[in-house]
Amino acid sequence: MFFIVIVAISLVICLISFYPLLKKDAQKESKLRDQLNKAFYFDRLKETEQEAEQGKIDDLEQTRQELQQNLLDDIPIQTQAVTSTQKFAYKTWFVALLLIVPLVSTAIYWQVGSKFDDSMLSASHQKLSYFYERIKTEDTNPLSLEELNQFAMALRVELQKKPQDHAAWFTLGQIGMATNNGQLALDSFAKASQIQPENQHYRLRYVEILMYSDDPQDKAKGEEILKALIRADHTNIEALSLLAFRAFEQEDYKMAAVTWGMMLKLMPEDDPRRTTVERSMQSARSMLQHSPTIK
Repeated sequence: MFFIVIVAISLVICLISFYPLLKKDAQKESKLRDQLNKAFYFDRLKETEQEAEQGKIDDLEQTRQELQQNLLDDIPIQTQAVTSTQKFAYKTWFVALLLIVPLVSTAIYWQVGSKFDDSMLSASHQKLSYFYERIKTEDTNPLSLEELNQFAMALRVELQKKPQDHAAWFTLGQIGMATNNGQLALDSFAKASQIQPENQHYRLRYVEILMYSDDPQDKAKGEEILKALIRADHTNIEALSLLAFRAFEQEDYKMAAVTWGMMLKLMPEDDPRRTTVERSMQSARSMLQHSPTIK
């Protein structure tokens, strides 16, 4: 995209700068040709009249006609050759400038623009500790979208230096979710899970992103990891919740109701999530009753 913009800008600059000049030169050449024709004609005509007076020419009128015809035929050809040569030179310069301008622009960008980008990255990275402190008050003082983007930029710089920092990868994934950047969240949670596969919290967030994906392969992969998590820990309420919602999405209302029922048995009586789980279980049972073909 950057190079397309450079080429477009270069073309506009060349057209604005040189088109009026080329047009003006063409007009000057046409006017100069006419003046040259007239000057040659009248000078030669005067010489012819002098030669007629001296007796060197017998038929003055015929000589005038031949002179007029010859001069009018010959001179435009000569001037046209000059004009074609000049036009070729103009075109050559135009093409050369069209190539030079983007090269110069690109060189300036790499020298100035890249340094500016590096400066911005460095400035964002220096605020990394500030952003870590800010997220501690996220509930009462949430970060703005601009701050989240700066936080993500600072984390990217940090991860270039510490690519095995699983906590930073996980935080970057959370920022991806907060900014609706699904690909960033998916890649970051995957990296965090890869570095620390025994961390169930990381894997659950990764599974969640996979199962919310529109890609059937991602959903299948997420379901496979989820079942492995539940086999390893039957009391993982977050994993059971994802399994229940996945079953409900697939219209497997019996499995969804059973799974939500298991969650209720595992949750304390004062758990604020119980109300939501009970409603979800009732919804699944209602759908099951109205769908007698579903077993």
